[in-house]
Amino acid sequence: MANDFSLDANCKALWRLESGALTADSKGGNTLTNVGVAEDLVNFKEGACSGVFVRADGDRLYRADAGLDAGFPLRSDAATTSFSFAKWIKLYAIGLTQYILCKTGAAGTRQMIIMVDSANKVNLLVSVDGTAWAYYIHASALAANIWYHIAVTHNDADHAYRIRIWDDTAGAILGVDKTGNTVHPFLSAATFYLGYSSTILTLGGNEDEVAAFNDVLSVAEIDAIRAGTYGGGAVAAVSKFGSLFSSEKIEQEIGMFAGI
Repeated sequence: MANDFSLDANCKALWRLESGALTADSKGGNTLTNVGVAEDLVNFKEGACSGVFVRADGDRLYRADAGLDAGFPLRSDAATTSFSFAKWIKLYAIGLTQYILCKTGAAGTRQMIIMVDSANKVNLLVSVDGTAWAYYIHASALAANIWYHIAVTHNDADHAYRIRIWDDTAGAILGVDKTGNTVHPFLSAATFYLGYSSTILTLGGNEDEVAAFNDVLSVAEIDAIRAGTYGGGAVAAVSKFGSLFSSEKIEQEIGMFAGI
């Protein structure tokens, strides 16, 4: 099974991290610059390859704000601060601060960071000035050598956020989703990274199938992406089009066809 993001206009980037195309955005024009990230043809969750980041080498993939497509989430001139990022990660080292996706740069600029902290917990960090930070921390700790699907969302209307994590070894959601409201909006002229440029802050491990949206994914949509069923079937129809394709309506239609 494979996700299909082709009909979702709010999906602004998709990095599948495939062999020969680690930097390619298969949804938009956001090709990344690669510093050190290598192909891993053994450890992957989608397709036949993932990107492996060596922390000691400062491996990262990045693109400057001005080079991001119009409508890319948190681009400095975006019309909304709503966003969703969904991705697979596998950590080799734990007990370290590791940036897994961020839009960050010099002090004095607005910044957004999704990271794993030294207690092995996923954080959403927001700063309006690059010096004072607000931390939103999922309560459950990650472990080494386990694939996790991580989704982080933010709603422009009320600054509501969600951090949702799937433990692929356990085959279950990790703990309870972290939800609440941020205190800052965060459009940013900072650079977008997978990993980061610092050898003491970047990721040590793998990333696979990174998707970026400029709207808020529902829980059903997040779970469909993780399951590889996004873009088709009842889940996508219900979550994207609501009452137009309600679950009751779909059940009625299925029942009608079953009676033929």
